[in-house]
Amino acid sequence: MKKRMKWVAMAGAAVLALSLTACGSISLNLGSEKSRMEGYVQGYLDLTYLGKLNKDYQTEMELSEEEAQQQYEEGIQVEVEFFESGIGLIDYPTEEITQRLTELYKEIYSHSDYTVGAATKLDSGNYAVEVTVRPIDLMTKVTSDDFQAIFDQILSDRGITTQEQLEALSEEEYQEIDAVYAEKIVDLLEKELPNTGNGEAETFTVQIEDDGNIWTPSQDDFNSIDLAMIDYSNFGY
Repeated sequence: MKKRMKWVAMAGAAVLALSLTACGSISLNLGSEKSRMEGYVQGYLDLTYLGKLNKDYQTEMELSEEEAQQQYEEGIQVEVEFFESGIGLIDYPTEEITQRLTELYKEIYSHSDYTVGAATKLDSGNYAVEVTVRPIDLMTKVTSDDFQAIFDQILSDRGITTQEQLEALSEEEYQEIDAVYAEKIVDLLEKELPNTGNGEAETFTVQIEDDGNIWTPSQDDFNSIDLAMIDYSNFGY
């Protein structure tokens, strides 16, 4: 599918709910309930964003190191695919671009700034764990207009100045342009990467429900944290 002269199509874009590696259930007997709830949330976030496997979390979830690494990699790939389809609007991502974005997002997430607070037992018997997040600000340093300007320049360099000329391109010609465009926007992000920081703190609550035999954390609550971890507001998210 050929690009529309790009971000016109982004206006009013709906939020894409990102769901990284699904959270599991807390079922083993490791210390007090309160410390296990806090440890679970800390371990889940550390593995998801930093690729760090806490030993207590590993035991609680009965994860091998290989399984934990796979979960981390799968979560990164979700974010890469989101960037390709929802932020960068890369129509034909190559293996090289996907690999560059994979390494880029690992580095981006190394700037994750979150604090897990104390677990509180609710009247219902469930637990609530407060998490404070300072969103990663890399994506606030670029805009959809920046990406549009890159795309327009690539077209202009090839003498393409109208939508009709763009639509007249063969699929092969368009894929070549798309590949150059993808390389340039990743170049831009890599250039901005050393300036990455964190924004204002936001607070979330992860509810952990007592199902009788096991404790089940809310995936929706973790998804809310995920949506806040990187600030995509410049792109309508």
